[in-house]
Amino acid sequence: MASAAHWNNWIYRTERRHWHAFWCRWSPDCEITTQFKAERIFEPLESGDGCRMHVVYHYDDERGTVSEGPTSGPWTMTAEECATDAGIMHPSSKQMTTLVLPGGPGAWCFPDAKVGQPCAVELFLHHGENLRMSAGITHAPDGSLKQLALIREDTRGWPSAGWSESVTARAVESAAACLAALGLAVAPTGGGQGHSVLAAGLQQEALAGVAWGRTLLGQADEGYVFMVCDNDRVAIVGRRQREPGAPFGSAAVWRPEGGSALYCVEAWWEAGGPLREVRHLVWLWGDEEQ
Repeated sequence: MASAAHWNNWIYRTERRHWHAFWCRWSPDCEITTQFKAERIFEPLESGDGCRMHVVYHYDDERGTVSEGPTSGPWTMTAEECATDAGIMHPSSKQMTTLVLPGGPGAWCFPDAKVGQPCAVELFLHHGENLRMSAGITHAPDGSLKQLALIREDTRGWPSAGWSESVTARAVESAAACLAALGLAVAPTGGGQGHSVLAAGLQQEALAGVAWGRTLLGQADEGYVFMVCDNDRVAIVGRRQREPGAPFGSAAVWRPEGGSALYCVEAWWEAGGPLREVRHLVWLWGDEEQ
């Protein structure tokens, strides 16, 4: 079954991860609104086909450390409870779905983005065993961009050896300016390698030789907001205004320290609102060029 094959992409079925996270949220004009530390802990079940997830928040205000409640869990995730024909359903949010790709990248998002209801997506990328990031793009029911977020995670704890603690972000005017902020004078040449999973039927496809112009950032026009976090070479791209009857996408691009890899993850919705697909692509160059 497609749902079983898709569930096998969920790495936390068999791998333990204790992510130490730094969460930042910004308004659409890139003003910081929220920052705090957290831990996202995944423990595989003895069955080898599920996990227990627990989130602990560390706030600098009167809330202090929060380790229980509706946003903390813990939750038990099994194939029987969470692997569905629409994706992986998290126990904390039945109205959202996760489409996950081999190795762990993916998107947790609303499966329907009709204007008139809110739309949110959290896009995940990994680098090696120790570093992960996710980018949040949230739209209000009227279709306007409401919030952008970056969660930087390291299994080794904080301060992180791979991430800064900068809360500074800025908007740039174009995709070319995003690439410049990532330290690239021109768009990547050659083809990206990766995977795609379709929302309808959870069909998975290996991707090879994908031209940069086929990515969201390669196609995005002035209708998108381009936010860059220079210290960590991350770009987050979201539609400024969702329009009724028009397809749209959200994306995150990351060039980790070292500069030999460029990661991209995208979620695309159809004109009528349904989620179409999630894609993960990697460009490598230098000694690792493909």
